Amino acid sequence: MNADRLTRWLTLGANIGVVIGLILVAMQIKQDADLTKIQLFSDHTNSRREWNQAMMGSDPMTVVAKSIESPHELTLAELQIMDMYLIGALNEIRRLEVLKEAGLAVGANVEGMQSFFFGSNFAKAWYEQYGGEGEFGATHTKIASVDPNWLVNFFDRVLASLEDDAGQSLARDQDAGTE
Repeated sequence: MNADRLTRWLTLGANIGVVIGLILVAMQIKQDADLTKIQLFSDHTNSRREWNQAMMGSDPMTVVAKSIESPHELTLAELQIMDMYLIGALNEIRRLEVLKEAGLAVGANVEGMQSFFFGSNFAKAWYEQYGGEGEFGATHTKIASVDPNWLVNFFDRVLASLEDDAGQSLARDQDAGTE
């Protein structure tokens, strides 16, 4: 009788162990599926970023500076470069948010990126026309609230913190006597 009772308890314990094992396997499969989705999303945004960079050409920062200093003088080609630049910024911000939500980009400063990319009058106007509410959800509100003078104010603070003649030369220029 005791052996029969012990057998039933051992069978129950084994069955509970099997169920727990199956639950753990199911959790692992779900976690792997979630990580695969995140990897595919990240690969997709990386692919879009590479395409955007190819479309912007070799020197988009000249166009970015022009969009801040004299946006009404942008040519159609330069406006398209800015479009690619800002779409690329949105894609990168969204990619980092997804990674951050999954706990994979813990130290990412998404808010700082939002200010850097969308902290100018042109970028704000572009974003207002672009919309992005459905595609970017909560990011939309954060970007919409970025100060349009953030970027200019940031660089004003950087310049104000430098001494009058804080220019530096590259070592190669000093060696060549071209300082």
